[in-house]
Parts: sequence; structure tokens; C-alpha cells
Amino acid sequence: MNLFILILFSSCMKQDTAFYKKVLNDFKDYSYFLALEVKSPHYTGLAVIENDDLYSFFRQTGRVDKVQYQSSMQEKLINKSVIDIGNENLKRWNFISVPNKKIVKKNAAKGVEEFIKIYFDGRVLKDGVNDKERAAIIFKLFEFRIPSKIDDETGYLVISVLPGSSK
Repeated sequence: MNLFILILFSSCMKQDTAFYKKVLNDFKDYSYFLALEVKSPHYTGLAVIENDDLYSFFRQTGRVDKVQYQSSMQEKLINKSVIDIGNENLKRWNFISVPNKKIVKKNAAKGVEEFIKIYFDGRVLKDGVNDKERAAIIFKLFEFRIPSKIDDETGYLVISVLPGSSK
């Protein structure tokens, strides 16, 4: 039994590592979203931010290169570390605060496949979702290890891979 748990844990860690590498290697203008907990004198709580914006934040405020950034962020994301942004303004760096949306949590409890069916038409977020709900959806997608980003042509939130597919 213990061997089974160890193999299952090892498999999950490999999937997490692949997921983090995918989202942390995207430095385009519309890069994958990261979900994290941030702390500042003005806000402490959950936030989402595009990878490129977070890298720009660290590069301009902490003087790190891409390799240092990717390594330290992967470790922080795996350990669910709180990111101290100091006195910086969330909006200036494109951090989006994540509200406590009970409906999103309720829908997430139905499982990843049902969650996707509720909010997405294929890979694209359905119309009628407000910005606060969208932030909560992005956060849950990240927890489900589903990369999401803003499509640079349409401006819609899209998911990279549908659950159970290899694309």
C-alpha cells in the first residue's frame, strides 16, 4: 500500500513539474496566468497575474534573470509560498485580486470536467462572466493544473489543454 502511495505521489509531482515548467516558460505579451497569494501593506490575499508581468515585476524590483526567476517561482508555487510585493501597487503590475466567489468554488467541487463544461465553450470562456468571477475561475484552473491565458487575437480567456486530452 505504501509503495502505491509513493508511486501516485511521484506521478503527481512529475505532472506538477511539467505544468509549472509550461506556465513559467511563457514570456509572450499574453502569457499564462499564475495563481498565488500576495502580501503588501495594501492587500493580502489571492491574486492572478500573467507570467510575463510577474517576471517583469521581479526583474524591475528584484533584479533576477529568467533562470533565477523560473527556479525560485517554481519552488514558491509548489510550496504555496506567499509572495511579498512590498509597497508596490497591485494594478501597476497587473496583479488581479481574486474575490471569494462561492459559486465558482461550488462549481469546482463538481470536478474539473464539469467545471470546464459550466464555464467554457470548448477552450474559450463563455460570454457573460464578469471580471471578478473570471479571476476566481483562473485561480481554480491553476489549482486544477490547467494553463489559461488571454488569446492575443480575440482577447478571450482560453485554456491550453482540455482535461483528458494530450494536446
